[in-house]
Amino acid sequence: MIKNRWVFEDKYETQILHRHDELQSLSRSLGRTEHGLSANDVLIHGPSGVGKTASARYMLRNLRQQWGLEWSLIECSDQTCNGILHEAITRHRNRTVVHRNQPRADLLEALDDVVSGPYVLMLDEADVIPDLGVLRDLYSIDGISVIAITHSDTEWLSRVDRNIQPRFHGDSQVPFQKYHVDELVDILEPRVEHGLIGQPIDVAQLEWIADETGGVARWAIKSVLAAAKIADERHHDTILDKDIEDSFDRAMQMIRKDNLRSLPVPYLRLYELVRAIGPVDGSEMRAAYDEHQEMIFEGRDRDPVTWRRAWDYLAKMADYDLLEMPGETNSKVYEVIDPELEAPVDFEIDRAVVGDCR
Repeated sequence: MIKNRWVFEDKYETQILHRHDELQSLSRSLGRTEHGLSANDVLIHGPSGVGKTASARYMLRNLRQQWGLEWSLIECSDQTCNGILHEAITRHRNRTVVHRNQPRADLLEALDDVVSGPYVLMLDEADVIPDLGVLRDLYSIDGISVIAITHSDTEWLSRVDRNIQPRFHGDSQVPFQKYHVDELVDILEPRVEHGLIGQPIDVAQLEWIADETGGVARWAIKSVLAAAKIADERHHDTILDKDIEDSFDRAMQMIRKDNLRSLPVPYLRLYELVRAIGPVDGSEMRAAYDEHQEMIFEGRDRDPVTWRRAWDYLAKMADYDLLEMPGETNSKVYEVIDPELEAPVDFEIDRAVVGDCR
């Protein structure tokens, strides 16, 4: 029943539907580059799975085709400041050979050498950048502009230098909301056409999926894929209602696994700590973090973060539906959503601490 699984992946290139206002806002901010001027900076924010990265990537690709705009997408998960500078250098068409462990001053000199005009850096998952001081480094280079993609605008801006915050206020912010049911059906129909054999699912079923997934495109798209896989497993010729009913949980499992694998190593280790000790209250969680913080950041070339910053890490994982926590969900405890989902990381947890927490 599935002829092209790639159609259901986030990076599949397709027409962006029902994001006219958002694309227009991006176009206004980026349009200056046609005349050799630096783009205005942009802060894109909204929940997971609603087309933030896809829309920005679509716009930037179009502008590269129209007038050769130079841009790079930097996945910020597990990136240090040096790592972001290295990516900015090596992804530019004038790239030169540099190493991540070179002094920052040398990396900035190399970046200045390669940038000769407008250069837009799309910082995906910008809320996981450990040190937003890297923005000051980027803005020290003439021509560089930033599109930052985050979940929460207020939380991210609270970590940004006060002198830089005005770059991301007012018209520079592009919020993304969840889709309406009819909009999401329009998004799903081309995926069905290009990804499945024949027409194994009808419009009423797509409306059901769009409604059940609450306007989140990623969940809806993965649910169509999951329903098709379940139908294949059950040797059905078409997707039955029972297949759809069972698709939502499987789709979320797929998304959680992908989300977890996208996170930096300290996040993965912190997730494993919660998985081992949860459910625990706030004081127990903080005590466990204090006990394990050196191990969580071992080999990461930076000191352990404070509990307040670790709380931000946990909140990011709550946004990804990987765990529940006080303040971010209705939960009063810290615990993972799926105890069977293991992070792809080696991490030895102090079992004595686990015993104390339980």
